[in-house]
Amino acid sequence: MNFNFVFIGAGSTSFTLRLVSDILHEDDFITSGELRLVDIVPSALDNVYEAVKKMVETSGRDFNVTKHLDFMEALPGCDFLFFTFVTGSYSSWKKDIEICTRHGVLQSVGDTIGPGGIIRTLRNVPVVYNIAKAMEQISPDAWIINYSNPEGALCLAIEKYTKIKTFGLCHGTPNTVHALAENVYKVAPERLQYQAAGINHLTWITKLEIDGEDIYPQLRRLLDESGYSKREPISTQLFDVFGLYPAPGDRHVGEFFPFYLKEDVLAEQDYEWKNIDFDMMDIWRTNALENIQKLKDGTIGFKEFGTSGESATHFMRSLATGDITLQMANVINKGYIDNISQDVIVEIPVFVDSFGLHPQKIGKLPDAIAAKCDILGREYNLAVRAAIECDRTLALQAMMLDPLCANCKYPDKLLDELIGAYIDLLPSGWKR
Repeated sequence: MNFNFVFIGAGSTSFTLRLVSDILHEDDFITSGELRLVDIVPSALDNVYEAVKKMVETSGRDFNVTKHLDFMEALPGCDFLFFTFVTGSYSSWKKDIEICTRHGVLQSVGDTIGPGGIIRTLRNVPVVYNIAKAMEQISPDAWIINYSNPEGALCLAIEKYTKIKTFGLCHGTPNTVHALAENVYKVAPERLQYQAAGINHLTWITKLEIDGEDIYPQLRRLLDESGYSKREPISTQLFDVFGLYPAPGDRHVGEFFPFYLKEDVLAEQDYEWKNIDFDMMDIWRTNALENIQKLKDGTIGFKEFGTSGESATHFMRSLATGDITLQMANVINKGYIDNISQDVIVEIPVFVDSFGLHPQKIGKLPDAIAAKCDILGREYNLAVRAAIECDRTLALQAMMLDPLCANCKYPDKLLDELIGAYIDLLPSGWKR
């Protein structure tokens, strides 16, 4: 009941405090331990470190908090390691969008798919790979819990190229079902049961039930009657075209279909999520920084901060106690989805117990959906290999397969500019 937690990218304004608070709220199977915060930016690390210490103090829990600039110091005895980092920090995300926009590629998020997702893969995969390889020697029994994007690519790199146990989590699909329950079906979220499968940030709901009754046939009518179809018009149209409702909302799923992110289409349709301008992201970051300051000042404490709704503690509880839970996770396909290639990363429901993760057998997805997910999964395979091998040809192949790069005039020139912009952050092999 004593656990050592390591946070890589602990200076994150989004995840660290939320995950720490979740851990502190679990007082039955986690009684004590260490919270080891790791970041390469001293100012960001110090800021979150002080806030975490205050949170622990107000919780009354028995946790030691340490901070580290070198991740190697934090690995001995690690039980669970969280990835919540972005190589190059927040400013690199903005630079990605600026460069891609000059080349004609618009991205409503730019962290999963498109050239923004590919360059983020090239930057982030070497970090997770190097840390996971070190864990093989220092803490081989630990679990990596990944929250960094591109979720699928990073999970693929850990699962395929290292021996460390891992799972990648995303709140997108559960949040979409939660929203459908409250806004469309008008029921308490816990009553709406679902199954979904696909690729991270493009999963497809395959089953919807309330009290054991199949209520999927009602969805299309209720989307219009509730007005939700106007709130998420892209998701609704994809439902009409492909026959299953996608998650996690227009902001993400629109990126997988380049037709939605063209300037003239955006002007005509006035979709809410256009080329990201970071106004909303800046607001989220400001609010998070304000909460950090409130914790440091003592204005709020552990109880006021509350829990995040993330599912990491559900996984940890099952692994530690054997209590079975069912959650969505990113795993390499090994026959779970029949008509998607065996070696690509997929997001599907998994049962979790003390023996680990047990992915559910999904069977076949509709042909068009399976084809879409399969090519995206193969793109990830190429991008991850490119990141590990420092191979421009593989990276360019991934760019050529990417749907959003269809909006780019010269994908090779865009790739070279992105690589050049981060040459000092990338492994030395790229300097060739």
